[in-house]
Amino acid sequence: MKSSIISKKYFKNGKLLTGFTLIELVVAIAITTVLSGVILFSITQYISKGKDSNIFGNLVILIPAGEVYYNANGNSYDGFCSSSIVNNTKAQMPVNSSGNCYDTLNPSGVCCNDVTSFSDAWAACAQEFTNPLMAYCVDSRGVKKEIDTTSCDNDITQCP
Repeated sequence: MKSSIISKKYFKNGKLLTGFTLIELVVAIAITTVLSGVILFSITQYISKGKDSNIFGNLVILIPAGEVYYNANGNSYDGFCSSSIVNNTKAQMPVNSSGNCYDTLNPSGVCCNDVTSFSDAWAACAQEFTNPLMAYCVDSRGVKKEIDTTSCDNDITQCP
């Protein structure tokens, strides 16, 4: 009997036996495991990048919303960070396990501060998912940039 490369045929006591050897099964399982690990890592990175995009997009929306609030409230940002605009934005953002905000006193996830002597400025920031040492920051001047998380707390009114 000829043996094909694709399927191996064995005879035992005159009966035809077909199937995979134990080594072939172990190799197939090992290859599948490695590929699954690579795919899972890639998917996790894509999810984190998507969450970062969500955070940045929601923070950027606060800039024009802040200007509308400023004009509607007698040229003052007083109360902007506790307004429904900011609260709705916070609600739509994903939160890291430790919260987006570096400040541990703020469990809501987004640092936003509008308390200044003249209520003329505000800033908001949130920690990134892909790099937890960095945060996105936006402020009333229209600045939107990446900053160190240690600068992201409830005391900032301008992105450093």
